[in-house]
Amino acid sequence: MSARYEVRRSDKLGRYLIAAKDLKAGEKILSDEPFVLGPNSDTSLVCHNCYLPLISKFIVCKNCAVAPLCPGDGCPQPLAYNWHTNTECEFFRTLKLTKGLNPMIMVQNVGSLLIFRAMLKKKTDPQAWEEFMELETHMEKRKNTSIWQYYQNTVQFIESLDFFEGVDVNLVQKVCAAVDVNSFDVRGPQIPAIGCSEILRGVYLKASLLAHDCIGNTHMAINDNNLLVCHASINIKKGDVIYFNYSDPLKGTTLRQQHLLVGKYFKCTCLRCTDSTELGTYISSIICPECKIGLVSMGENGDWKCNNCKKDYAQSYIGKKIQSCSDKFDVINKKDEKELEEYIRNVSLLLAPNHYLLLEAKQRLAGVLRDLINREPHPTKKVMRRKIQLCNELLPIIEKLVPGISRTKAITMYELHATMVQLAKKKFDGREITGSGYMDELLNAEVFLKRALEMLFIEPGNSPEGELCAKALEEYRALKATINSVLDGIHAEGKTYVNAADREEHSQAQAVA
Repeated sequence: MSARYEVRRSDKLGRYLIAAKDLKAGEKILSDEPFVLGPNSDTSLVCHNCYLPLISKFIVCKNCAVAPLCPGDGCPQPLAYNWHTNTECEFFRTLKLTKGLNPMIMVQNVGSLLIFRAMLKKKTDPQAWEEFMELETHMEKRKNTSIWQYYQNTVQFIESLDFFEGVDVNLVQKVCAAVDVNSFDVRGPQIPAIGCSEILRGVYLKASLLAHDCIGNTHMAINDNNLLVCHASINIKKGDVIYFNYSDPLKGTTLRQQHLLVGKYFKCTCLRCTDSTELGTYISSIICPECKIGLVSMGENGDWKCNNCKKDYAQSYIGKKIQSCSDKFDVINKKDEKELEEYIRNVSLLLAPNHYLLLEAKQRLAGVLRDLINREPHPTKKVMRRKIQLCNELLPIIEKLVPGISRTKAITMYELHATMVQLAKKKFDGREITGSGYMDELLNAEVFLKRALEMLFIEPGNSPEGELCAKALEEYRALKATINSVLDGIHAEGKTYVNAADREEHSQAQAVA
């Protein structure tokens, strides 16, 4: 099988990947095992072998008598990895005998476990360690900052273990930096029957080479076995840079830039970031306070201008308005339908229709309505129509900002189809629509379900999205059965079904005649 990517290097991007051949949307580009995986620096206590949260009690490893592990019957089986390896166990055992290392020291320093395990790779996997040490760290930008000071506890902990002769303090800080800059969030194992888990951090040596763009061309998934798989989200031509979006695509440019500067130490200059309209979505804009018609967006110089009356506004003035809307969103009950509706109604007077705060409120409201529809034995048509309206408002923006395969888009399309089917059945049962009208709405819903399935197919089977894919497949079979049943009913009445588009075309032709 021919290589799908090549590694290149430049002053701007450092090491990065380009497509070695034409790649189609949905095609796998690479898969990657974690170089190291572990809890965040501010984590609660987790099992050192499987990373399950240890809520109230733990046992210690019988061999080293140091590592905290799952109590009772131990870690759930089977495990893809035993993170408390034999090498680590023997190392701890030696330190217990020579340095007095004990379980409480490990409990107190669980936030340093990931860094320790990364450094242990220097001894256990020298080749991977060398690759890891080539990753970008931005050490000069971190020195003598608050993040540098924050990791001093980790430096002291690593030094106290004394497993590298004459360990360089800066080496520990460099490992911390490499992890911070290059790690991916990984969903940790869930406690059975409770469902809570820790968000872990994983460093993947291949995936770390993907360059950033706020309009990425890849889709990333990490399964329950911690394997990362990267697919093309759109068609990628041979020689094109392979991009992954490190930021949240449904946030405005200012927030994305802040995230990238703080966590990745660079300012993005992609097409979206340099476009004041953010590809025509106006996701960061507000309604012009002067003309009430135009949209005010931020230019390159930081000032804001209306696209209709051309009035200029100071950053401080616009910033206060947006911050006020953000503060209001922070204090409302995001599980309350009425509060969300009131928030949307009020801030719609100030913010552009696609503003990221409105998008988030609409996503939250769509989720609340979904739960309401699923919970109520007879949900109202009003609730269903509102849910459909919200999905239809969200999808064009998601499509624009996350082109091609998208997890958020797939879930939104699935949710839209489900409510469309429920509403169509309710109207048909109430004789508000004919069999042909019912067929129209079912076929429209089928379009969204098929598109959702096309995107969900590449999700890991043991992930929530993979489970949704399995559920969607069952619903697709049920939908096809319903469509066939309705079609049989139309035929039983001696009629022929003609789809809405053909009916419209026929009526237009008759009007012309």
